[in-house]
Amino acid sequence: MENGIAQDQILGIVREVLGRPGIGPDDDVFDHGATSLSFVRILAQINQRCGVRVPAAALGGMATARAMAVLAGARADTPADTRVDTRAADRGGVRR
Repeated sequence: MENGIAQDQILGIVREVLGRPGIGPDDDVFDHGATSLSFVRILAQINQRCGVRVPAAALGGMATARAMAVLAGARADTPADTRVDTRAADRGGVRR
């Protein structure tokens, strides 16, 4: 378990979305057929199933299940009132 988010859960999402049951936790999803759209689907499923938003930019080019699990765990352990709303930057810094 990585900080409350199970790496196996993230890996299951990656395998399901990509249709690649053999992908490992340290395999880059783009090396295994992921497209921009399927990557967004992976992140959306993590958000839906784990209740935590994993922004692609925060992964720093590490598109692996392990990196996503570590980031998801770190974000899940951060109290909601101290999280940065990265969506605000997308809206020109305006919070809604």
